[in-house]
Amino acid sequence: MNILIIEDDDDICQLYSIWLEENRHDYTIAKNYEDGIQEYEKSIQKTNDEYEPYNGSFDLVVLDYDLPSKNVAAAHQNGLLIAKEILELKNDQRIMFASAWPKKAFVEYVSTLKSVPEVLPKPFEKEEFISLAEKINLYDIAKKFTKELREMKNPNSPSVDIKSLESLFKLMNNARREFLQKGDEIKDEYDSME
Repeated sequence: MNILIIEDDDDICQLYSIWLEENRHDYTIAKNYEDGIQEYEKSIQKTNDEYEPYNGSFDLVVLDYDLPSKNVAAAHQNGLLIAKEILELKNDQRIMFASAWPKKAFVEYVSTLKSVPEVLPKPFEKEEFISLAEKINLYDIAKKFTKELREMKNPNSPSVDIKSLESLFKLMNNARREFLQKGDEIKDEYDSME
């Protein structure tokens, strides 16, 4: 896999580097808003005024929720802004928020962008991060919900209901837990065979 990490914390970036190298994944780390967008744009090529993925494109973008900006006046940028720009370039890009504010990130992301991200609450362990990054089951669920969200056309209520978002967040969290639990069961079964 080729993964773009947009994270400003040096310690977390070092952990990502170690974990991804151990699991033989390619990765790029950007530590602020502008560098993250620049790295993403470099990963796609522009043809006839449209961006298209090429073989250096990212399979996954991992975002922190709060990110610094090079622009001192802008101070911190919300990860939603990067997600929005990325989705404008490639509307089916797989995005995962690794955030200490998972519910807030999830609700704002869905209601603002009408897209469902994967959310990994900080702090997390190596196995949880790698399992979630390598498996696309949750991404498939998120894509299905995203398609349904984008097809919703109610002129009287263009925004998404918060209660529905909270239910969706719980559903995604339960799916993540179930997925990780199944992974642990398979690992235990494999270990017992050795």
